[in-house]
Amino acid sequence: MRVSSGSPPTAAPAPPGGRLRFTGEGLAWLGTALVLGGIGWFKSVNLLLLLADTMAALLVLNGVLARLHVRRVTATRSPLQPVFAGEKVRVRVTVRNAGRRAATVGVVDHGVTWYLDRLPAGAGVECAAWQVFTRRGRVGAKPLVWSGFPFGFLRFERPAEGSEPVTVLPRVGHADPDGLRRWVFRQAGTEGRSRKVLRRVTSDQAEVRGVRPYRPGDSIRSVHWRSSARRGELMVREYDAAPAPALVVVIDPFLPADPTPADRAALEAALSLATTVVWACSRAVETRVTLVVAGEETTVHSGPPAETFVREVVTPLADTRGGTEFPPVSPTVFGRALARAARLVVSSRRDPPLAAALARSTGKPFVVLDPSALPAWYEPPAGGAGPESAGTGSPPGTGG
Repeated sequence: MRVSSGSPPTAAPAPPGGRLRFTGEGLAWLGTALVLGGIGWFKSVNLLLLLADTMAALLVLNGVLARLHVRRVTATRSPLQPVFAGEKVRVRVTVRNAGRRAATVGVVDHGVTWYLDRLPAGAGVECAAWQVFTRRGRVGAKPLVWSGFPFGFLRFERPAEGSEPVTVLPRVGHADPDGLRRWVFRQAGTEGRSRKVLRRVTSDQAEVRGVRPYRPGDSIRSVHWRSSARRGELMVREYDAAPAPALVVVIDPFLPADPTPADRAALEAALSLATTVVWACSRAVETRVTLVVAGEETTVHSGPPAETFVREVVTPLADTRGGTEFPPVSPTVFGRALARAARLVVSSRRDPPLAAALARSTGKPFVVLDPSALPAWYEPPAGGAGPESAGTGSPPGTGG
């Protein structure tokens, strides 16, 4: 935690609201006071009645002071860019005492608790912790500010104001960059038809950039024998990667009217597959991706191969609930993206009608990917897989 202090606070106190509840100790204290009061009243023992009244007064004092301490404090979660399910991100909550006296409070956010003892007036503290969101969607829970000062019998709680929901994207699997690049080249070069394409050496090498020393794993066909003989060691050719064609991905989030757990699992698997393709193509293959989500309002995103774009382009998938029927996708939504691009429909079912409809309306075939027939270059996400497993080389960093 980082603490900052300054001049007398100018921020307004936190708005009223919240709830007051008993803790376990408070219930035991209240029960004891009631028992003593009952015995004192029945036996006419004034000392027991005085003791019971004192215990009740301490409960009231605890509730009043706890509420005052919470009302002095504001807590705001720092904005998070969309995060992938399973990705480890740094969550930061800024806690500031806007009152004129010290405050003793606790802050809870996504299961993590920070306890701040006597936070000075006007001081601010940044509380941070690593978090992993396991399911896609919108996490709208706000940080909770609470206090049981001074006795802990009663606890006053109030949700923080102004914190935006966290957007959790589908989980990312693993995509082999070389296998994906070759697959994209093959789909773009054969108009979706499966036939052998003759190439000079490999499908993803363009021009020779130079030579370098041999490293274990290099192909023997890349050895430059003249340079090797001249230098007395094995030297291999180093190639520039051929630019990959653009990729158009259309998502068909089909879900039956009365879905079973298997149907829901298929939808999640399809969304993870689509997310992995977009992530790997943008970050590893470095190709331009256009994403279209079929639904009530067809969403179209297109942009350069950048991490920020990838997170933005798959944001609609955080809210996808699936459906049985979708309005036709107009060919005009693609613009010029279909020219010399690999075209793909990712669906949660086999043989989706959307692929055939797109082929008829655009005059270009679309290849179908679904969770029941996964390509060799793709591996579904494990329980804790994050975007660093998508074959991009290095993790994208934190989401905060």
